[in-house]
Amino acid sequence: MFRPCPSATRHLLVALACGLLAGCATTPRPGEPRLSPAGRRAAIEAVDTWEARGRIALKTAGASGQGSFTWLQTGDRTVLRVAGPFGAEAREIRWDPDRLTVLSGQGEVAVDYAGPDAAERFLEEQLGWSLPMADARRWLVGLAGLASPASETLDSTGLLASLTQDGWVVSFDEYRTEGRIALPRKLVLQSAVGRIRLVIDQWRF
Repeated sequence: MFRPCPSATRHLLVALACGLLAGCATTPRPGEPRLSPAGRRAAIEAVDTWEARGRIALKTAGASGQGSFTWLQTGDRTVLRVAGPFGAEAREIRWDPDRLTVLSGQGEVAVDYAGPDAAERFLEEQLGWSLPMADARRWLVGLAGLASPASETLDSTGLLASLTQDGWVVSFDEYRTEGRIALPRKLVLQSAVGRIRLVIDQWRF
C-alpha cells in the first residue's frame, strides 16, 4: 500500500540515503590499542544493536537543508528519527526487511511500502534516488556493502578513507575510537543526484 508523500516529508526521507550503534560508547583504557582492521570488522559485524546520533546536511539540484538524526539499528530493523527542517511533517521512519513506514509528527502513517525492496523502491519512486539501503547501513559504520563490488581506498592505519559502490562515492573524513573500535565521525555520500554530509556526535555500540 502506498499513500502520497508531502513534499516536506520527501525532504525528510532523504535522510534514509545516508540517509545512518548495544551498550554505551566507552573510552579505551590508556595504552589499550585499537583493534586491527580485521578485528574491527569482526567486532562490528558481531553487534546486533547499535545507535548513532548526529547531524545531517543535504544538497541536491533542487533542495538543501540541515537537521539532526537518531539512527537505531536492532537486528534487521531500522528506526530513524529526524528533527529540524527534514522533520517538518514526518518524524520517524521504520524500516523492516519487508516494509517501510513513515510516521508523521502526530504518529499517523504518512507512507507505507511493502516488499523486500521497500526502502529502495520508496526512494526511487518518491525522490528519484537509487540507493542500496542495506549497503548504506554498512557505510555508516565504515564498512563496504556486501551486495555489489566496491572500490576501496584505505588510509595508513587500514581504515576506509573512501569507497565507490553502486554509483555512490563515500568519503570517511574522520574517525573516533569507541572502546577499541574506530567508527566514522564525519562522512560524505555523493552521487549524481546529490550530496549528504553526516557528522556523528554519539555512538552507542
